[in-house]
Parts: sequence; C-alpha cells; structure tokens
Amino acid sequence: YNDFAEALEDIWQQDGALLTYAAVLEAERPETLHRARKLLQDLDNYQRVTDTYDYGRQRLQETLGLDDEGIAELEGFMDFEKYGQLCMENDGVVTTEFGRLRRSEPPFSEQEQGMRM
Repeated sequence: YNDFAEALEDIWQQDGALLTYAAVLEAERPETLHRARKLLQDLDNYQRVTDTYDYGRQRLQETLGLDDEGIAELEGFMDFEKYGQLCMENDGVVTTEFGRLRRSEPPFSEQEQGMRM
C-alpha cells in the first residue's frame, strides 16, 4: 500500500497525469492493487488523446519525421481532423469516462476496444 501511495504521489504534480491514470484504470480494469501499481509505473506507455486535430498533426509528424515548420506548411493542404480520426481507429484508441486513451505497446486490441465502447 505504501509503494502504491508513493507512486501515486509522484504523479500528483504532473499536468494531466492523474486524468491519464484514471483513464488507464478504466480501460485496463486491474483486479488487484499490485496490477494497479504496475499500471501506474507504466504510465508513459499511455497517452490521453484530447483533440483529434492535434492528434492528427502529432501522428503525421511522427510518421513523416517532420518538425513543426514542416507540419505548418501542410496546414492548408491536410485535413488533420480527419487524419486524426483515422489514426485513432488504427492506433486502437479507446474511449473512457476520463477521455480517449492510446496504449503504445502493445496497442489495445479490437476486442478490447469493442468491450469498452
């Protein structure tokens, strides 16, 4: 219990980390405190997705290896909103009460997504 409390205290001051952890708990549904603590320690493996437009920009930037200037040049030619929605589907983003959540490794499976929708 003390280890869990200390780990929780570590994320307390990080912007958005508590909401991310709440979304992780809802998505993963750990059955034990030990598993909940493991998820807390692995929080870097998750990303809360707050905006499809920004997510589309971020994923395009990751995919093409572009910097902010390169992405800015595509601004008028690219529908980042639609691309973000497509990426969310392909990346296995799940919807929780605390927002949308992406798990990096391994991504959420289609079966897991269907159970939570």
